[in-house]
Amino acid sequence: MAFGIGDRKFEVRKSTGTRIVELGGTEETSGEATMEKKTRNARNLAGGMEMLEMDFLLGVIENTDGEDKNDVAMRRLSFNEVLRRNQQSEIDSSSLTVYSVDEKDLYGKDIQCAAMKELTRRTEQKG
Repeated sequence: MAFGIGDRKFEVRKSTGTRIVELGGTEETSGEATMEKKTRNARNLAGGMEMLEMDFLLGVIENTDGEDKNDVAMRRLSFNEVLRRNQQSEIDSSSLTVYSVDEKDLYGKDIQCAAMKELTRRTEQKG
């Protein structure tokens, strides 16, 4: 069945389900539409998972209480992962201060230097 709205003409097709298709336009098969939708959903899911991962890493890094060796090891690993992702700008400044001062020598020179670099970069931007 065909019908028109203004200068556009449409047709209703009942092959596998009822669809309205514009005549003279490009017709998408249901497989193409499904693949596009799955791709879009996968990107949304991947973006959401990335945000959750980053939130977890920041939660571990910014909780600087406790000197248990497991706590320190998790903070070191998390800090190094954030450095690997080049997202140290996401870390809170007060936490970076704890890592850069490192009074109890818990984190090592590489983390201390990275924290100082980020704090320096933030200070230069303000001034």
